[in-house]
Amino acid sequence: MAAEKRAHLHWFSGIFEPTVDFFALLNQQADKTLEGVQALSKWLKEDGRTRCQIVRDLEKEADQMKLDLEKKLVKSFVTPFDREDIYELSTTMDEVINSAKAVVREMEAMEIISEGTHLVELADVLVEGTTCVRNSIHALRKDLRSAGDEAIQSRKTDTRAAKIYRLAIQELLREDDFKKIFRVKEVYKVMMEGAERIDRVGETLLHAIVKMS
Repeated sequence: MAAEKRAHLHWFSGIFEPTVDFFALLNQQADKTLEGVQALSKWLKEDGRTRCQIVRDLEKEADQMKLDLEKKLVKSFVTPFDREDIYELSTTMDEVINSAKAVVREMEAMEIISEGTHLVELADVLVEGTTCVRNSIHALRKDLRSAGDEAIQSRKTDTRAAKIYRLAIQELLREDDFKKIFRVKEVYKVMMEGAERIDRVGETLLHAIVKMS
């Protein structure tokens, strides 16, 4: 009788086991997001003088990952943790790599190079913050403590970027070229939006981790 009961419970629980590995899907998207931000940083260190197609390509790949995850989320009856948190993590990560592409587009449109600006420093902060996001997401499956620590670190991105931004604006306003001031300031603002979006991913991560703990 006990054996029959165990078999019944195994069959019943099997119905409600997740059939889609959402942890793996989020890991892949996090890797791609970091790759895109790193590509932006590398391009800026080369002065951003040529068209940056690689960031565009990586953004497109990450966007497809987000769409695939959303489709699976809609069709899945059971998820490893709150489906709203899975959705929010995917969409906020997508906004991070969208910001990287936006920086590229703004710089190309306004014919700005990174030399003589603080764009490289800001990009390095974005890379560090996105690395923390990536590490946190990879730890979600088995190590919530580490995931929480990395998420907390990612939330410092906005503050660190803001310090560089204030210094950058102070220096920029000493320029006599008002067109340059306007153009470079616009790119700085897009960089700051990227930092704010990393902070938002970190906040979403911590919210999910609290519920999973």
